[in-house]
Amino acid sequence: MTIAIVGAGMAGLSAAETLSAQGRSVRLFDKGRGAGGRMATRRASINGANVTFDHGAQYFTARSEGFRAAVSRWLSAGVAAPWDDEDAPGKASERFVGAPGMNSILKSMAAALDVSWGAEVSALEGGPGRWNLRFADGSAAGNFERVIVAVPAEQAAVLLAAASPELAANAKKIKSEPCWAAMLAYDEPTRIVSLSFEPSDGPLGWTARNSSKFGRTDAETWVLHARPEWSAANLEASAEKVAARLVESFREQTGAGAPVFSQAHRWRYARVAEPLGTPFQLDPQTGLATCGDWHLGARVEAAWTSGHLLGSELLR
Repeated sequence: MTIAIVGAGMAGLSAAETLSAQGRSVRLFDKGRGAGGRMATRRASINGANVTFDHGAQYFTARSEGFRAAVSRWLSAGVAAPWDDEDAPGKASERFVGAPGMNSILKSMAAALDVSWGAEVSALEGGPGRWNLRFADGSAAGNFERVIVAVPAEQAAVLLAAASPELAANAKKIKSEPCWAAMLAYDEPTRIVSLSFEPSDGPLGWTARNSSKFGRTDAETWVLHARPEWSAANLEASAEKVAARLVESFREQTGAGAPVFSQAHRWRYARVAEPLGTPFQLDPQTGLATCGDWHLGARVEAAWTSGHLLGSELLR
């Protein structure tokens, strides 16, 4: 069985790992330049020093036995580390991060798989047992018995509209909340005590001292996430204006001085508001399937579980 997976984020890579471990032939295609997706790491040069920002997913927890086993492997491989924050209110369980960046875990997973980066799939052509992928640049890859679509629900709905109307209809039900993220760097330490906190008012919903995570640089860096409703209201604003407003709000909340670096990034599909409620979709008539955090919830573990369970089902 030859399987194509569209999207090499956590869900797609988890499905690929599960399938390839049992000898299945799997190829992944992702429009990004490298591993990351919403677990991306942004690099910047500030005053001659290289710094990194986890501007998407900030951390993850591990609740299920299967995911805890995966996290244990990542810890042993040195691509993950605990992120302890005793000051975090309501901290329910141990938090983990990628090391030295959130994308380190995905890089490690992708290294053992057949992944084509910079490959944006624009259409599914053919039919059951002989699916072809058409790319945005006009090229194609084909003769796949099954295709797994592991991208945000809004993108999956468009890609599957003609090939599997039922899967597309379910994906179309899902609405993802946007998020504007801001990355800040300071040339002097701030007086902020907590490593992360959730402001009670204003546009900011989450802030984290990115430099407090294992393997990051010495320079003090922060990542700010705007609230979903504020992000939606300012979705088409310029990145420069958004960065300025979020920096202003951060200064109002903490008294921090002016950063020496600030940059904003828009996550159009950041967080699923109401998940589908099933771990995956599988259309046995067409051989098409979907997986992703939009099936189970906006958590790294949900994405991993969705892909892993779909891979296990295909093995059966």
